[in-house]
Amino acid sequence: MFTRYGIRSITMDDIARELGVSKKTLYHVFQDKNDLIKRVIDFDIMQSRKLLEEVQRTDLDAIEEIFLVNSRIHQIRSRYNPTFYYDLKRYYPETYQRWLNEKRQNMFGLIVGNRKEINEHIIGKLYMARMEMLDSNEITDIHQMLSAEFLQEIFTYHLHAICNENGLKTLAEFKEKSENIQVEEI
Repeated sequence: MFTRYGIRSITMDDIARELGVSKKTLYHVFQDKNDLIKRVIDFDIMQSRKLLEEVQRTDLDAIEEIFLVNSRIHQIRSRYNPTFYYDLKRYYPETYQRWLNEKRQNMFGLIVGNRKEINEHIIGKLYMARMEMLDSNEITDIHQMLSAEFLQEIFTYHLHAICNENGLKTLAEFKEKSENIQVEEI
C-alpha cells in the first residue's frame, strides 16, 4: 500500500482493513507505524540483497549482470509511487538514510566496473547521484523519468563511461541481442 499511495496517506486502520485483521492484532505485531515502516524497509533491503546474490550466481558476464540488475531495478521502481520516496525521506529520515546507504552499498560494486584508468569511486558516486537525482528532479516529469527508455539511456551512458574496448563490443552485441527479448525472472 505504501508503494502505491505513499506513506503519509496510509493509516494503520487502512493497513488493518487491507490485511483483514483488527487494528489490535496489527499493534501486537508492530509497535506503531514507525516500526512498520522500518520493517517494510528491512524487507526491501533483504530483497535487494537477494536479487544481487541471485544475479551473482548466474553464469552471465559483467555487462549482462549489470543489464539484468538494471532491468530488475526498473521493474521494481515502476511499481513505486514517487510519493513513497518523498514521504520516506521527509517523515522517516533515519529510515530513509539507512535504506539509501544500503542501496548505495549494494549497487556500488556492481556499477563501478574494474577499470584501472578511471577513478571507479568517483564514477560510482556519479552514477548513484544521477540515479538518486531522479527522485527529486524538476527537469522532466516523473513518468518520463521512470520510463524504461529514460532509465536505459542513463544506464547505457554509464556503461559507455566504464567499458573498455572489449566491453564496448560486448555491450553492443548484448544490446543487439536483447533489443527484442525480455529478461526472464531468475
